[in-house]
Amino acid sequence: MTEQDRHQGRLTRIGSAQSGLSAPSLSWVGDKTSELSTLALPRLKSGLDRSWRTLLSGSFLASLFLVGSAIYCFGIGRDRYTSVSEFVIKQPMPPSASGSILLGGSAMSSSVLSSLEDGRYLQTYLKSSDVKQNVFPDAAVFKAKYAPVAPDDWTGLPADAVEQDQLAFFQRQLEVIPQEMSGAIVLTTNAYTPQDAFDLNQSLLNQAQSFVNEVNQSISADQRLFAEKQVAFAKDRLKKASDQLEAFQDKYGQLNPEEEQQATTSFINNLESRLVDLKVEEASLRRQYRDPDAPEVAFVADQVRELERQIQEERDKAVGPGGRDLNKLANQASRLQSDVEFARDSLSSAMTAADNSRMESQRQLKFIVMLSKPQVAAAPDDSWRWKAFLSCIGSVIVIWGVGGFMLSAVNRD
Repeated sequence: MTEQDRHQGRLTRIGSAQSGLSAPSLSWVGDKTSELSTLALPRLKSGLDRSWRTLLSGSFLASLFLVGSAIYCFGIGRDRYTSVSEFVIKQPMPPSASGSILLGGSAMSSSVLSSLEDGRYLQTYLKSSDVKQNVFPDAAVFKAKYAPVAPDDWTGLPADAVEQDQLAFFQRQLEVIPQEMSGAIVLTTNAYTPQDAFDLNQSLLNQAQSFVNEVNQSISADQRLFAEKQVAFAKDRLKKASDQLEAFQDKYGQLNPEEEQQATTSFINNLESRLVDLKVEEASLRRQYRDPDAPEVAFVADQVRELERQIQEERDKAVGPGGRDLNKLANQASRLQSDVEFARDSLSSAMTAADNSRMESQRQLKFIVMLSKPQVAAAPDDSWRWKAFLSCIGSVIVIWGVGGFMLSAVNRD
């Protein structure tokens, strides 16, 4: 017999025993605690289990998360303000490029590509620690401007943030986006007050202008230094060549070895021609006089020997090791003169190149042209609220889908 049957029997017996009383009534017989634990507690436990399962269900948790996200994004979250500026980096066009621009040539596209390249450099430079240090030299001021404010204590820069965290937070407050079609560069800054966003944008524009000026000065200085080195080298080479030619002329006099060699050669030729005439005359006298020692024959023979000796001496002076060696002197003089002329031409070319380099460096100077100046925001930017809330919805959808797929796979197994 079950406990419920015994309880029902006791109630029946009590009812029959009291049926003869004038004021019939019912009374509880037995231990109330044991009765509650026997009948009510199982029902209470089952109800609580159903309630906890409902609270811990995926749909309820997802709904609770989305409600909390909506409350934060559209209620608790701090206002953000943005300031936007747009500019382009240009450089003067050479006169020859004007025709290409009118005809739609490649000069305009090259200018756009140059501005895009400079914009990519600025993307890296404006987010560097050097720029952050220049814009906010005092870390306490930076932390104060972006400190969390109740009730939104999750947004902002914590007071105990280290330098690396400060740099990462600074980089998130700005965007540098080059426009592929026009070559313009859009600079967007974020802050928690309109004035802070405007001031940050203006400071970054000043840093961009300083960067462009530094690049211009660096290019000009490098080109000028290279040109000056080339001119100095050409001057030094001309001086050395001139000194060598001057030393040669001091040693051998102000002469032209080539002309002197021609004169010596002509003189020797005349002597040889005279020698031929004397030899012909000697032969004729020997035929006239049978005595070879005749005075007439001896006189002409002495002239022939003397002329031969003189011719040999002149030749020795011209090309012999003990003479002036006019051939060698002529080659040396020609080489020294060529060195001087080459050094002079090199100096002239170097000076021309230096002047052209100076003009080219002036032509390559770049400057910033403002297309849209930054303005103080009149209203907060609410786009971040919708972006954050939609990101939460997307996260829930992804987790729900992945979780459902995994559960279905486990159930199939």
